[in-house]
Amino acid sequence: MSTSGVPFSRLVTVPVTGSTQDDLRSALRGPEAEAWPHLSALRALRQTAGRGRSGRAWVTPDDGALLVSVVLRPLVPARLLTWMPLLAGLAVRDALEPFVRGRGWRVGTKWPNDVVAVPESSTVVAPVPGWAGTRKIAGVLSELVTPEPSEGCTAQLPVADEGPAGRDEAPMVILGIGVNIGQEVDDLPVAWAGSLRTLGAVDADGDSAHAAVAEVALNAIGHQLVRRLEQWEEVCGDVDAGDGVLGRELRAALTTLGQHVSVQAPDGELSGLAVDVTPALVLRNQAGDTEVRAGDVTLVRVTG
Repeated sequence: MSTSGVPFSRLVTVPVTGSTQDDLRSALRGPEAEAWPHLSALRALRQTAGRGRSGRAWVTPDDGALLVSVVLRPLVPARLLTWMPLLAGLAVRDALEPFVRGRGWRVGTKWPNDVVAVPESSTVVAPVPGWAGTRKIAGVLSELVTPEPSEGCTAQLPVADEGPAGRDEAPMVILGIGVNIGQEVDDLPVAWAGSLRTLGAVDADGDSAHAAVAEVALNAIGHQLVRRLEQWEEVCGDVDAGDGVLGRELRAALTTLGQHVSVQAPDGELSGLAVDVTPALVLRNQAGDTEVRAGDVTLVRVTG
């Protein structure tokens, strides 16, 4: 994959906003929708009301983080859009891995929408309950946007089993991406968070150095997102179709698989061995296999 050229069809950067997700949602539901085509992006240098999954606040300092939302119109059947958070996480993982290579860390994904750094040695960092030595360095938020229906009309997605004929007919997805770049340990909101700086991937100090790293990361994320979307569309949204390489790479990056975990799901807590994604997380325990479609995952320490 060539990383030359500009990966985004349009990139707008604003100094500050409440939430790039909210701004794009409003734009896509209004007369400005045509100004935001596939792979257009809105970046904020600072957010005052950033959001993560389930409406949680995405907390960042006034500088030191990469905050961007990307408009996507993927040519895949609507029923397969549930793969988007994992696919996007894989693209962000691909982009960030070179930053930490050779520094004692590797980058993976954590179900359902986190990008994490995993130490190559248990002595690199102190363990955190539920996370061990893993540190969250980025998150993605995928939101489907349906146009506001005109009077007397009902907005509809494409037929579930058929892909859209073109970008103009494709469902609109806003993909929010937040990457911790220059924060020190004391700047991070929780013990299991990390940044490229805390991983040793940002050598220089100061806002200008952090901004330069953020620019490189943004460009890399854009190119990797283009690459993964092309792979996804080539198999019509089925990650296990064709030679199955996309599904294998997606699962290989998931640090959740093969782990004993507890999931705080909307309808209660579930636990078991994470054995697969469909893209729901498949947990295996004495009762059999269970698919969990949403929830917060923590590692469970197995004894005996």
